[in-house]
Amino acid sequence: MQLDNFDLNLLKVLVVLLQEKNTRKAAERLGISQPAVSRALVKIRSHFDDPLFIRQPRGLKLTPKAQGLE
Repeated sequence: MQLDNFDLNLLKVLVVLLQEKNTRKAAERLGISQPAVSRALVKIRSHFDDPLFIRQPRGLKLTPKAQGLE
């Protein structure tokens, strides 16, 4: 994983998203708003050039790349 020009604060968001697989629950654990988690996810997706998570009715499904990061 290339970390040059990557905001390391986003790693915490990524780790919690990988654990929770839900933006609302991740936001609660991180003590930030759900829109803030969504904005961070946009940046994370851009960095990895992959959606990483696919929205489903009950949370998020990991893409193969996200599974590799997990």
